[in-house]
Amino acid sequence: METKHQLALVVLILIILITCPTLAFAQKKKEIRKAGIKQKVEWRYIYEDDKEIKYKEYEARFDKQGNILMEKTYDEKGNTIKHIEYKYDNEGNEIVQTTYNSKGQMLEKVETSYSNGLKVEKKVYGPNGKLKSRKVFEYK
Repeated sequence: METKHQLALVVLILIILITCPTLAFAQKKKEIRKAGIKQKVEWRYIYEDDKEIKYKEYEARFDKQGNILMEKTYDEKGNTIKHIEYKYDNEGNEIVQTTYNSKGQMLEKVETSYSNGLKVEKKVYGPNGKLKSRKVFEYK
């Protein structure tokens, strides 16, 4: 029974990390760029019946500017739970975020546009490629 509670807690934590990508890695872009980090891997260790179970829980890849290019979360068996890919413009602004399910099917695509360095529009597309929502940013 305790294992089920631990698994439920792990799943809850993964959901929080997946929905808040900026929380998924504590390092800032500047630190990642300065250190030349290309990849980050998080390993989960679970202890049951005096045995250690280790599995890759999270993986991220970065470009030379420290922007996150890809995130993947995994279950205990090594299966991908969720996969997110990011694209950036020449100024380092995130312009596309695409989320895939465990089968590699697109769940959602978010396109963000900028003007003079300011975010002006965000469009969210569903798995069928149709526009689901749109947000416009106005500055005065």
